[in-house]
Amino acid sequence: SLELDGNGRILKVVHVIVTDASLVLIVPGLSGAEIATWVDSRVFLEDVAATDSDSEFVVLGAVKGFGDTVWRDPWPEPQAGGFVYDMDRVEGWSYVESLWPATEKPPVPVVAASTLDAARIIAGRPALAEVDERALPHELGWLRTAVHLSKGCFPGQETIAKIHNVGHPPRRLVRLHLDGSDSEFAEPGDAVVLGDVEIGVVTTAANHHEDGPIALAVIKRTADPDATLTVMRNGHPISATQEVVVSPTTGATAAERLRPNRL
Repeated sequence: SLELDGNGRILKVVHVIVTDASLVLIVPGLSGAEIATWVDSRVFLEDVAATDSDSEFVVLGAVKGFGDTVWRDPWPEPQAGGFVYDMDRVEGWSYVESLWPATEKPPVPVVAASTLDAARIIAGRPALAEVDERALPHELGWLRTAVHLSKGCFPGQETIAKIHNVGHPPRRLVRLHLDGSDSEFAEPGDAVVLGDVEIGVVTTAANHHEDGPIALAVIKRTADPDATLTVMRNGHPISATQEVVVSPTTGATAAERLRPNRL
């Protein structure tokens, strides 16, 4: 799920686990105390309390779950109320987050979370790394699994509906295959250039065991999807070919239906 502001821009990415007695929220980038404060600020006329569980549990991410309290990432399967645009291109992805007692040894060897980046890039799966202060769900393909188009009364609803029905987002998520013959390697924050014009930025980069150097980037939606791009790393150009993740035609699903008939 996502928390949006009144203009439909992404504020938080939220992983929700439903148990018999509670909701467990995992919010990348926030501590348990920060999550509890955020939830408490949104409690109205209900007997609800938020508890910081950071000292009790750690979050383990893997291709399978451990224990009873797990969050299974639905990506890339469209969820109820979600939407997939015609040209969206994503791959299979299996990822589960488990709550594990902080005092117990993990059941598997633990590696850095960044180890997952290569698989996530291949899957076209957005994460907090792809979110900046302007990010809209449509730009990252999150209408697929994290936005419900039929439910009302949430912040940003009007913007979400307007872009989906009659507009287009300004940017789109793209997968880049980088020239691996150079000693330079792209990093998040590197500019993406088409010709002499900067059109976006690298958000995640990794070295895949089969595909070599790859990255996710957020670029101008109208950029030619067949064009070869350049990633600038410390002033050094790295050639990059595109793979569509989020369709350049994202949005405007009702435009044809609403256009006046012409004789």
